[in-house]
Amino acid sequence: MSGKATVKSVLSADMVVLSGRPRPGGPPATRTLGLNYIQAPKLGNKDRADEPFAFAARNYLRKLLVGKEVMFRVDYTVPSTGREYGAIFLNQENIAHMLVREGWADVREIRASDAENVDVEALYSYKAEAQAAKRGIWADSASGIRKAHYNLEGDAESFLEKYKGKPLQAIIESIRDGSTVRACLTLPNDEYQYLTLMISGIRAPVIRQGVANTDDLVEPFAEEAKFFVESRLLQREVRVILEMVGQNGNNFFGSIQHPAGNIAEALVAQGLAKVADWSITHVTGGPAALRAAERKAQASKIRLWQAHVEKTKGKDNEFDATVARIMTGDTVIVRNAKGQERKLRLSNIKAPMRLPQQKGVEIASFDWEAKEFLRKRLIGKNVHVTIDYVKPPSDQFPESTECATIKVGEINVAEQLVLKGLADVIKSRDDRSQYYDQLLVAEVKAKEEGKGKHSAKEPPKYKWSDASENAAKAKQFLPFFQRGGRTQAIVEYVANGSRFKLIIPKENCKMTFVLGGVRCPRAAGRPGEKAEPFGAEALDFVARRCQQREVEIEIESLDKTGGFIGSMWLNKTENVAALLLEEGLASIHSYSADQSKHSGILYSAERAAKQERKNIWANEDPNAVQEEEEVDTSKPIKKEYLDVVVSEIVSGGHFYVQVINQNIQSLEKMMSDLGIHHKNAHSAPENWKPRNGEIVSAKFTEDNQWYRAKIIRSVPESKSVEVIYVDYGNSETIPLTRVVPLPSQFSSLPQQAQEAVLSYVKVPELKDDFGVEAATRFRDLVGGRQLVGVVEQREHNVMHLTLYDPKVSQDPDRSLNAELVRDGLATVFVKSRYARHPGNQALVSKFQEATALAKRERLNLFEYGDNTADDEDSRY
Repeated sequence: MSGKATVKSVLSADMVVLSGRPRPGGPPATRTLGLNYIQAPKLGNKDRADEPFAFAARNYLRKLLVGKEVMFRVDYTVPSTGREYGAIFLNQENIAHMLVREGWADVREIRASDAENVDVEALYSYKAEAQAAKRGIWADSASGIRKAHYNLEGDAESFLEKYKGKPLQAIIESIRDGSTVRACLTLPNDEYQYLTLMISGIRAPVIRQGVANTDDLVEPFAEEAKFFVESRLLQREVRVILEMVGQNGNNFFGSIQHPAGNIAEALVAQGLAKVADWSITHVTGGPAALRAAERKAQASKIRLWQAHVEKTKGKDNEFDATVARIMTGDTVIVRNAKGQERKLRLSNIKAPMRLPQQKGVEIASFDWEAKEFLRKRLIGKNVHVTIDYVKPPSDQFPESTECATIKVGEINVAEQLVLKGLADVIKSRDDRSQYYDQLLVAEVKAKEEGKGKHSAKEPPKYKWSDASENAAKAKQFLPFFQRGGRTQAIVEYVANGSRFKLIIPKENCKMTFVLGGVRCPRAAGRPGEKAEPFGAEALDFVARRCQQREVEIEIESLDKTGGFIGSMWLNKTENVAALLLEEGLASIHSYSADQSKHSGILYSAERAAKQERKNIWANEDPNAVQEEEEVDTSKPIKKEYLDVVVSEIVSGGHFYVQVINQNIQSLEKMMSDLGIHHKNAHSAPENWKPRNGEIVSAKFTEDNQWYRAKIIRSVPESKSVEVIYVDYGNSETIPLTRVVPLPSQFSSLPQQAQEAVLSYVKVPELKDDFGVEAATRFRDLVGGRQLVGVVEQREHNVMHLTLYDPKVSQDPDRSLNAELVRDGLATVFVKSRYARHPGNQALVSKFQEATALAKRERLNLFEYGDNTADDEDSRY
């Protein structure tokens, strides 16, 4: 019998397995054929060692024949075993002759009856040639003995630790099913280790036959998957990367690298295997390629995916939003572009549960860390949301829950949370994040590195003391907070527009905090309770700006219930009370506002809201306001004329001036005496700490001279203070080492810097469009000049001035106020009671004419036309 076949495998140098052509419904038939008239050394097993040169002889024939088509001839069959013997020809050359010639086989005794079927003379000639050259088995036998281990000599974990991630040369010796093989590894010490290897990241259909006490099992497509791998890897040289130990501790998971490609990806792409979540996290190179291959097979609906049905995506499943609130370590509330809020849970993520707070008991948990991690990275940020799936109602979640992937830029927040060890991954076959594999990989990494909840350390403990528990307790805390200047805090909860619950992390305490100087409409506190007009709007405005944000507070006093009263800043510069007043969502509480050192900011903000009729002022009767602000027009206005120099510019319409009088000469002498004094004594007393509002001596950074200054706030983290130089108006933050108490002999002279604004015009702030240009132009107009300032009115220690350069003119249309208006860098308002006085009509009219000119010429603020419409009368 003769024919063609493909060499499937080589058992030894004189025994091969041949396979025929593939057949419908199953793999091709195979036959084992022994090579006639030769004898090669036999490989060993767990019970016996290799014969000398057995592995090398088998390797020679394996490299020569495996996967190639050959001609074969069956000469006879041994009746007792059914084993067939014959000849194999590659390119018409007898393989037996090649083996003998290369010294990898010996010639068996040839009977006379068989001599006519074989070239006896050639075989013996080849043998003599090999012996003479000491080829193959005829070489020194000691060098042909291989050291092979068929079982691990130590434990699997130690072996993995030694070789994990290192590509090892290997030969795939047998294949149990599409994802399980037997491999012979070549170790760095030239020893060989046999082990069972399961391909990481995939699971092929199972073939289980002939196992004692177990029913045979051949899952659909199992034989096809096995043949797919056999035809590509069986007895091929590959590289194996060990990645993890199996659950039973006897087998390994790993990746197989072959020059022709990745067998795992090929199997999955052909629908002959599915991705396995339990091992995909360990795949070298990551899971992305396998997932892509699986999606390809699903889309094609081939083999294992014949019945696959694609999940339909719902409407509005992908959108941009702003994070409004962090509920827990895995749940947030976002606000979309339409202002609608949606509650989202991070897909496949479970953060530590918040334990119930017990009075006086420290709670050990990672729930605070998880929530803080999300707050710091998400609150107020623009994010991209993708809804992955919707969880139906359950006992734990009575409402349907949208589960989503939330990304800030390219960063998946859930993945970062898991990497920090602050959340577990919920395993699921159906409901999955689009980045499910990355979450699994992150969890493995967090466990390996002992991060967060995977650490051997005890969880952190938190015990929040409530400083506002009662009035008596609040009084104990008050001096401490007042001494510290500004305090860092987190807005935990917004009760209404001016009342908050704050966390002070540095002091491990909470407090109730009330904005001083303002009264805010009350929002509805309980269901059915009626809110005051604009109470809900005020609450919403503040919640959007402040909820869970980091703020700075400055404590001034206490209320009757233990609430702390003071000022609050966002981003270090935005006064929250002023923001409410500017929007017309609060009004001035005159008694407390007048006590505040920030009263000027508060009154200015309310005045702007009134003039623009915002919110609570929208329904005010203009006539009533007119009557309230009306002045006696029958009496002439008494204006005050001052010779001034501008000493500091805050913005184009806000500045400080020094009045030119005898005090200026006194100031110069005092500064000289102060400098002399500090040459001899310039260190602060031990344990002295400057208080907010205290007048001190401060060493100015620019010229290293000493000046009088007022402490605005302390900055404990940098051991510095913010000061304003009371005789000049400029401010800076300087180290505490540059501040000392002011000697009493230097405190009698009045503070020479007086705060002022330009009268009857509104100039953009530095942060607004054209604010910088306005400030620059104003500096050009006033720099190095002595001016005449006409005091139109005084309001809360702030002078409203019309400035003139006396060397030019005191005509209203030549005032510096008018210059800014004419340049399109300021706008006019006339709702002031003083602006309506007949004695000021000429001045205001000149400002309005200057405005009209700027509009016609499209200057600066009006470059795109008249963007003030007809509201210039109400702007300030």
